[in-house]
Amino acid sequence: MLPIRDNNPTRGTAYVTLLLIIINSGVFLFQMSAGNTAVDSLRYGFMPAQLLVDSGEFKSNLAERYLVQRTDPFGRMYINRLTGQPAMVPDREAIDTILAVPAGVKLFTSLFLHGGWMHLIGNMLFLWIFGRYIEDRFGPILFVLFYLATGVLASLTHGYFDHGYVPLVGASGAISGLMGAYLVLAPRSRIQAWTLLGYLPISVNLPAWVYMVFYIVIQNLYPATFSVGQGGVAHWAHLGGVVAGIGLTFLIPKRKPLPPIAYSREHDDADIVI
Repeated sequence: MLPIRDNNPTRGTAYVTLLLIIINSGVFLFQMSAGNTAVDSLRYGFMPAQLLVDSGEFKSNLAERYLVQRTDPFGRMYINRLTGQPAMVPDREAIDTILAVPAGVKLFTSLFLHGGWMHLIGNMLFLWIFGRYIEDRFGPILFVLFYLATGVLASLTHGYFDHGYVPLVGASGAISGLMGAYLVLAPRSRIQAWTLLGYLPISVNLPAWVYMVFYIVIQNLYPATFSVGQGGVAHWAHLGGVVAGIGLTFLIPKRKPLPPIAYSREHDDADIVI
């Protein structure tokens, strides 16, 4: 279910939210132009095992997991005569890239990397929809600190459930934190979103708390209980971000909200209204 707008008023332009969108987009465009998206994911993506597994064991496991075909000086592959398969050796370049940046730093750098166009566009849309109101309520400085804190806590939650060797990238953990704050601060506001009814795209308009329940339970909690990161989605990171966002929202001083915009079903252009 893809959000396209909400009905919460704000005091002005959400400059920090716009800046975060520009930074994320700029980083991705730089990666694309340099043609090193996969390498940057290894160098700056958060790999839970790097932080949570003993250093010696971590390096040993990297040598077993990151392999390349062994070749002679002329580029010809060595073949294992017993198995008939190409001989494999540790990929020293990939391993050195992974070890180049400390895991603690990657908790932050991973928040600004994305694996593809759809990953970036989807995250930036969610950031715009939910970030503007939270920035308005927290103010720019607390908003940035909140965004980074929930992003880090989301990554650590993912790491707790999956001591894995696959780099975690993307802003969705921090954005889930914004959604947790939104659930606390504006549960009765309206969210208009696009979804599919079979193969037919339709628009729905529903209370924010209903949308959040769908996001938490259907889109993340249900798949997370069966598999960690199935299909490349870090569901536990999303859930950790939501929980962190809800908890931190109660601790952060907030500005008073503007009077809500009156909602009328008569003027709603959604296909389905809840």
